Amino acid sequence: MKFIVITLIFLTANTIHSQTAYEKGMAKAFELWENKSPDEAINLFERIAKAEKENWIPYYYAAQIHITTSFNIKEATEIESRLKKAQNYINEAKTFSTDNAEILIMEAMLNTAYVAYNPSVYGPTLSAKIEALYQKAKNLEPNNPRAILYHAEWNMGAAKFWGKDPMSFCPEIEKAILYFEKEPKNKIAFYPSWGVHQAERVQKNCN
Repeated sequence: MKFIVITLIFLTANTIHSQTAYEKGMAKAFELWENKSPDEAINLFERIAKAEKENWIPYYYAAQIHITTSFNIKEATEIESRLKKAQNYINEAKTFSTDNAEILIMEAMLNTAYVAYNPSVYGPTLSAKIEALYQKAKNLEPNNPRAILYHAEWNMGAAKFWGKDPMSFCPEIEKAILYFEKEPKNKIAFYPSWGVHQAERVQKNCN
């Protein structure tokens, strides 16, 4: 999951001219993230979210940074702190956008981070929730490549844990890549469109 940052920073490359304050702020936040200043990026996303009032997207990316950063941390207290903050940001995002597949995917990733952090504690309590979140996201948007990709990755991890063949989910990775190729550009600025590089990385493992 640490690879999903790669494409995010290019989202505003063609909107340099006539940018709004919101667009400039978001572009700066992505730049900070790219330059390995995740906490500064989170703080800026939060400030943007509070200024925007009813916009779920800045909260979404603030949560994502906390989640992805947690995978590279070993200190338990910091992991738990980041994941709790991510949940708070997701809760804020939900207040402005209900039944949103992208937010559900991010919440599933959050719970996956908990399981990765402490499998014996969180695996039994969160596995069913993760599955339900992905299923709901896919019901809302059956062609969402991020839902397909990360649900498949979750199933691969579970299969490996239980001694089953994770490669049986490789067709889902292929499907995700197909939908990434077909994914239309959303008219909403900074709407999530990341994930294709992660799909390609997993595809190589399948091959």
